[in-house]
Amino acid sequence: MRVRVKVLSPVHVGNGEKISRLEFLVEKGRLKVYKFDRIISTIERIANPQLKNNAYLWFKTSKNLSLEEFLRNFKLTLEPTYELEINGSLNSSQVEEFIKTLEGPYIPGSELKGSIRHLIACAWFMDKPNYVIEKVDELLRLLQTLKNRKSEYQRIQGDAEKYLESLVFYQKGERDAQFDVLKVLSIPDSQPLPYQSLRVEVPKLVGSNRTLLPCEALKEGVEFEMEININKNAYRGLETQRKLPEIGKHFSDENAFWNFLVECSRKFYSKLLDEEIKFFQNRQPNTEEHLKRLKNYLNTGGVLLRLGKHEGILSTTLLLIVKEKDKALFDKFFRETQNGATEQTNKTRRVNSQGLTFGWLLLERL
Repeated sequence: MRVRVKVLSPVHVGNGEKISRLEFLVEKGRLKVYKFDRIISTIERIANPQLKNNAYLWFKTSKNLSLEEFLRNFKLTLEPTYELEINGSLNSSQVEEFIKTLEGPYIPGSELKGSIRHLIACAWFMDKPNYVIEKVDELLRLLQTLKNRKSEYQRIQGDAEKYLESLVFYQKGERDAQFDVLKVLSIPDSQPLPYQSLRVEVPKLVGSNRTLLPCEALKEGVEFEMEININKNAYRGLETQRKLPEIGKHFSDENAFWNFLVECSRKFYSKLLDEEIKFFQNRQPNTEEHLKRLKNYLNTGGVLLRLGKHEGILSTTLLLIVKEKDKALFDKFFRETQNGATEQTNKTRRVNSQGLTFGWLLLERL
């Protein structure tokens, strides 16, 4: 099944790399990126052997590397690999890079699948609040027994959200990864997108003075297509072995799956957006209006989805149900499972210069 993906707010999907000050210049509100191999090629073209040696030496010994200073000192000209508009005031020495191939940025199928997985889990839990609370309470009691066994404690702590999700995607009592119902779902990577699809965002952390690194992000308004496929052989295999979980019936074909996904999106994001609107009320009017506009997409027949970095953590996603039903239990679980959490649970959100929250997409079936 082919879907159109519409970007509704900035989306950052990182590759784990940061562009350093040695690889970019900021000129007239634009980020000019110069890949390291291109800089080395420019040094290699220096005709004077002594000057070439000095250039390499400068790289090796300079304590405050700056591309601007380097090009000026050695009177070199260099064309950027690419350049992007900057949205905000960039004062950082690093920029988080968007994932790319040699041809350009793209959305990995695994990233989209991960967001779909998370959405389905959240929607499923909404129908079973007492069951969720029971399982969260069990996990907390287990963590308490492991306080003196650091490695085991850290493993359970780190896998808490994965464990809760596994209750949705496996038949009861099953944990073998080959029987995960999402094995039935196949999502290839998107085609590479033009660099013009990106801009540099300078996120602001509402509710904190802490600064965040700027990041390359897809711009709102960008559109592209992707495939979402159901492997019927894999489905029949799970069915034959009686390994289908409760939600398995929705994976029998593409029509059933799409309708299920639309239902999950309406159910969960309606609640999530209400929570977010409440957070930004009287705090940031632009963001409140932006979130209300997003809520309108829930009635279009498409799938509203949140993707990538800055999309929120436990307090506004999987455990929204626990937070609503048993605030004390949620606070306790949050502190146990989030490294570095303070006594107060998460009261911050990330927005761009215009007050848009990150990561929102709309999927439309073609």
